Amino acid sequence: MTYRLISLLTGLLAAGQAVAGHHEASESMKPMASSGQVVVVYEVPCVNPDQGIASLKEVIQYEAGTSPIAYTSVATKLDDALVGAVDVHQSMAAMEQAFAWQESDETWLALQAKALTACEAQLDQISMRIHSAQ
Repeated sequence: MTYRLISLLTGLLAAGQAVAGHHEASESMKPMASSGQVVVVYEVPCVNPDQGIASLKEVIQYEAGTSPIAYTSVATKLDDALVGAVDVHQSMAAMEQAFAWQESDETWLALQAKALTACEAQLDQISMRIHSAQ
């Protein structure tokens, strides 16, 4: 009986430490966006998600080094036939400025076209949702 009690207490302590560790990890993570920032979620069908993600990462790398408007972006894989990206902009106005820059930048447009070709997708197949962080 004593061994069962010791085993039970040991198990509870281990579980408590695991939960506490999870809590500490979540405290070290930062929120994706702050109030007033804009989160844009893109999705595009993709027959070759690995190649699509590689192409999206090229677009994002180009943006990071070239865009005159600061924003962050990360490529995402949603399932075996859907890829995308999540962008965070400082504001709605900043998002609109970033869109205007993208539409006027020939290299960005070429990289976007390359990513769409890798996915065998068309421009009108990109879905976009805009979220305002609260």
